[in-house]
Amino acid sequence: MNGLWDSIAYFFDSNALNPHGICLMWRPELIWTHAVSDILIGIAYFSIPLALGVFLWHRRDVKFSWAIWMFVGFIMLCGVTHFMMVWTLWNPDYGIEALIKASTAAVSVVTAFALWPLLPRVIALPSPLELERRIAERDAALAELRAAMDTMVEMREHEARQKLLLDELNHRVKNTLASVQSIAVQTLSREAEPEVAKATFVERLMALSSTHNLLVKRSWEGASFHDLVQASLDHYGQPFTLEGPDLAMAPNTAVSLGMALHELATNALKYGAWSNGGQVQISTRLDKAASETAITWREIGGPAVAAPGRRGFGSRLLEQGVAGELGGAVRLDFGGEGLTCTIRTPIGRALHPDDWTFPTAALA
Repeated sequence: MNGLWDSIAYFFDSNALNPHGICLMWRPELIWTHAVSDILIGIAYFSIPLALGVFLWHRRDVKFSWAIWMFVGFIMLCGVTHFMMVWTLWNPDYGIEALIKASTAAVSVVTAFALWPLLPRVIALPSPLELERRIAERDAALAELRAAMDTMVEMREHEARQKLLLDELNHRVKNTLASVQSIAVQTLSREAEPEVAKATFVERLMALSSTHNLLVKRSWEGASFHDLVQASLDHYGQPFTLEGPDLAMAPNTAVSLGMALHELATNALKYGAWSNGGQVQISTRLDKAASETAITWREIGGPAVAAPGRRGFGSRLLEQGVAGELGGAVRLDFGGEGLTCTIRTPIGRALHPDDWTFPTAALA
């Protein structure tokens, strides 16, 4: 044991040694050039591993960080070696210097042997350019996927709209066919003469078509009563006046009132005011207190009229069809100057003033 201790003491004994500066003949320019250079190199060697350590501390996801930590230890020992070279310029502690160099050599050899097998794996890692390319490809694929999903959503919405439109078209076609069927049955069963029945049937179909054209302009969302009156009566070329607030109508209401206006106009032309130089006054009135609207057709200046002996298509259309469609009542008065037809109906979605706002959900 004493022999080992003596060997260690002898290894670190510097009494018989001279400092490194004596080899430089103590020339100040050489001494300080070596000292300053080694100090700067040592500081640089300490700064580099410090920067690497801070980087690894914040980026713990870096692969093969253990190899970088080994490199950090090697660089720091190199820095200590250079500081020790400055020390030995004036102090001959070569044993300590040798031990530090031996430690540096051991760490450097281990690091070198660890790095070479690791090199192929490091080379296999994707470069920043490769990573950017892959990220760009991924972003492009995601963009294409989003575009495809948006297209699919649009297609589904389009299919849903098409189905809704087809269902609505089917409903309207059925209603129209039902109206045509009803007109045909009522016309052909009441008219004895085929030519008269044909002319009457065509006139009623044209009236139905006129109302449909008006609804098409509004995308079948409804129609204005004033527009309906103009479309239904202008082509007769007979005098009429229109007064009162305009009314908004649902599509089915517009069809019913359009047919009603046609029947009233035909009757006025054949038997009423328009057959004898008279005119027709059409007015609308709003009773807000009763939440009710009234439409009046009044013929003036025509021949005296009397109630017919039998109820025709026009009377049934007004008293049953229109009244049922609107949930109101229709009254026909045959006076000395001509027919007066009054349609009273509660305000609702079927028929209401243009600027009307429904105060309760029940009315809506």
